[in-house]
Amino acid sequence: MKAADFRHVIVLTGAGISASAGIRTFRGPGGLWTDPELAALSHHDAMVAKREAVCAMYWQRRRGLAKVAPTVAHRALAAFEAARPTGTTFTLVTQNVDGLHRAAGNRDVVEYHGSLARWRCDACPHTEEPPDGEAPPVHCGVVMRPEIVMFGEGIPPAAEHAVKRALRDCDLFVAIGTSGTVSPASGFVRAARYAGAKTVLLNLEAFDEARELFDDVRLGPSDERVPALFA
Repeated sequence: MKAADFRHVIVLTGAGISASAGIRTFRGPGGLWTDPELAALSHHDAMVAKREAVCAMYWQRRRGLAKVAPTVAHRALAAFEAARPTGTTFTLVTQNVDGLHRAAGNRDVVEYHGSLARWRCDACPHTEEPPDGEAPPVHCGVVMRPEIVMFGEGIPPAAEHAVKRALRDCDLFVAIGTSGTVSPASGFVRAARYAGAKTVLLNLEAFDEARELFDDVRLGPSDERVPALFA
């Protein structure tokens, strides 16, 4: 089976697809949220109580991403999208905020949790993609924050709508670099199955629940599994 055999393809990516680029995952061994201090700063409550510390943490993460290049898996997905024939669709939904899918060349990207590339002012509607610097930008006398979804915040309605619309018609759903067993991945795969789609998981490991949710589970590094399916 190849992804090119299907007409309406949805891909969901998690932190695992960026691991080979040197970006730390979140919940695995050595993940960002295994550090209690970083985990605490990732919640919306911290943005209220410790805004400058939170924004500084995410600014440093953003600066680090400037040195990171898309992986083999990212480039394979971009090449697949570029080669799609007229009349077919390809929607890439990512939980990652690193911007690597857009850097690789993907165009139809739903950044479900936002992006560290974009920052906003909470005192007015202003948003921007600021240039690099030692500290996060300031607007209206307030430190700007990244346009990402923190713990305790809701998914942007436009992102939710885009995913629901794509899931309604998909005939192939592929989850990459995620366990596939927690929200939103678990909800997406169930919706895809309801629509009659073939469901595939590409990940380093799979829990029993994932084997029940997905029709096809292929274990291994994303840089190997993704090019094989999306050739």
